[in-house]
Amino acid sequence: MSYTIGVDIGGTFSDCVAVDDQGRVFNGKALSTHATNPVEGVLEGLTRLAEEAGETLESLLTATSEFSHGTTIGTNLMVERKGARVGLVATKGHGDALQIMRGRGRTAGVAADLLLNVRATDKPAPLVPHRDVVEVAERVLADGSVLAALDDDAAREILRPLLENVDAVSISLIWAFRNPVHEQRLRELVHEIRPDIFVSISSETAPRLGEYERTVATVINSYVGPASSRYLGALETALQERGLKTPVFIMQSNGGVLPVETARHRPVQTIGSGPAGGLAGTAFIARRTGHKNVIATDMGGTSFEVGLLVDGRPVLTSEKIIDQYTFKIPQLDVRSIACGGGSIARVDQHSGGLRVGPESAGSNPGPACYGTGTLPTVTDADVVLGFIDPDRFLGSAMKLDKAAAVAAVQKIAEEAELSLEQAASGILRVNSHSAAILIRQRTIEQGLDPRDFALYAFGGAGPLHAFAFAHELDIDQVVIPMGNGASTLSAYGIAASDAMEVFEEECAIRAPFDTDALADVIGRLEERAVKQMVAAGFKEEQVRLTRTAQARYAEQYLQELNLPVPSGPVDESFSDTLSATFAEEYSRLYSATALSVLHASEIFTIRVMASVPLQTAPTATPTAGETEPAREREVFWPGHERWIPTNVYDGPPALGVTIQGPALVQLPHTTIAVAPGQSLETDTYANCILHTQKQETRA
Repeated sequence: MSYTIGVDIGGTFSDCVAVDDQGRVFNGKALSTHATNPVEGVLEGLTRLAEEAGETLESLLTATSEFSHGTTIGTNLMVERKGARVGLVATKGHGDALQIMRGRGRTAGVAADLLLNVRATDKPAPLVPHRDVVEVAERVLADGSVLAALDDDAAREILRPLLENVDAVSISLIWAFRNPVHEQRLRELVHEIRPDIFVSISSETAPRLGEYERTVATVINSYVGPASSRYLGALETALQERGLKTPVFIMQSNGGVLPVETARHRPVQTIGSGPAGGLAGTAFIARRTGHKNVIATDMGGTSFEVGLLVDGRPVLTSEKIIDQYTFKIPQLDVRSIACGGGSIARVDQHSGGLRVGPESAGSNPGPACYGTGTLPTVTDADVVLGFIDPDRFLGSAMKLDKAAAVAAVQKIAEEAELSLEQAASGILRVNSHSAAILIRQRTIEQGLDPRDFALYAFGGAGPLHAFAFAHELDIDQVVIPMGNGASTLSAYGIAASDAMEVFEEECAIRAPFDTDALADVIGRLEERAVKQMVAAGFKEEQVRLTRTAQARYAEQYLQELNLPVPSGPVDESFSDTLSATFAEEYSRLYSATALSVLHASEIFTIRVMASVPLQTAPTATPTAGETEPAREREVFWPGHERWIPTNVYDGPPALGVTIQGPALVQLPHTTIAVAPGQSLETDTYANCILHTQKQETRA
């Protein structure tokens, strides 16, 4: 027996999935241990996973043929501001790029209700204080030619005092992505003085136009680098000591994994790797079910993430905002808000309205019902309303304190002058409304109709709350992928992901496209991609290359398109195909009337994705399911605002059986809520399908 394992550390739980060579899927969850040692939470989750598979931890790891891991270490370091002290090396006269930011710096990523409140917004705290910024005399021009050469001796004198006080270094020079010679030399000089210090250079971290965004990415890479590297090293050692013989792969935000040694040098690419795993898992399952357009929603204990599959392909983006800092790296386009089971409820002191989030109780102290927290959360409201059985949480591995949940929610009820049930119902309705708003932003506001999409709901809290936000959006079908496996789908997606790295080069090629210029850029990127994948330990014949072009109308910087680029030789037909694809995609997004005959289309970036297929996690098959409810209990259903007798099932419906709502399907790691008028069934791939559009009108 051999296993493929995927692990995802979330804000509240560490999720673990193992798929054996017979296609059986095993799941394990444990509380994350961010406050102490994250490795402990992973090992505890793997121990529970081993028990589920009938193995010991040592025998499970010994039999593992592939181990992939997604981590929130980098994200946590940024949000909590606990990263390394970074020294920044810039071109003379350009040391203030981080402080100047862009014009929207003070509002980037802030809540919509604060955008017009100037007094409530401000620039973020600096990632690099001014005392740790140095400037070197050098200059590369936009065409890559060297105007002013770097003076090694002068650079050493500037670097020595800086390196006495910092833990890591970022080097970001003007136009270095056109010619990296000065950045590479400065890195050599840094290592001459301090051989073991962590160094990032912008020409490797984010080789894109945009001095500010490139500098941000490079600084973040160094900011999270030392701690991420230590964690990944400690994890690999701990796993090897317990029997793991295969290399550890680390999930990237672009939807692929890389060997741990490669990932340790570019930790900025691990930020958002967990949500990327969820979208990757969704894409893997959607290929089996035949769903081309999918809204992937992941509601866990801390956050709610939304990603899209359009025409069967995950939507990509190059821009990311974290803590108001904007940077550009290729990644799956997954947007997140603080809207999860641990989101804390409160009454707004000014309006008297009920608010949920963005603060989260996390895993420590956790919701009040965990017995360690005191503040009311969404999970506490679930317990109060009867959606969660306190004695069967996490497959009965964790008992919840209902009295503590009631006491916490009662405080909200008294402050808002509501009954206990009304307050708890209001918490769930506000939380679901926030989820629906994010989905609308990802679909309707981008010219897409959510009713044309299947909605996949996963994460520990997703299947429990999807009945509400899907109904609000008039989406008639919700897929809970793999039933109980929905709770750990991000880990499953990480296990199913290929090894992948993305390479980009800026260009400015206008239609009719110069095929020689395109061939030159594509050739350089593909050569570099193959070379680096071979350096990462793969064979050249294993590497698959996929091309993408980012295009827009020349000098129009808002409407940017990602266009698939055909494989094969770059000839005249190649150029014609790209032009036709641009017009087709632009028409689809902005209507045919938006096409311009006065502006030429322009390719401004070529992207090459290099991938190597690893052992692919097979899709689960349904096991014997439930045909009759195990019991009945009273549940207070939001939207109906009354206690309703509700059937409770101890597993998903058997193949061919339809469960009518109101019903709760209790699974070891999550619960599926089927509202009155809705129904649930199981498909041939072990997914549970929730049909939502026959819900009763409100009482």
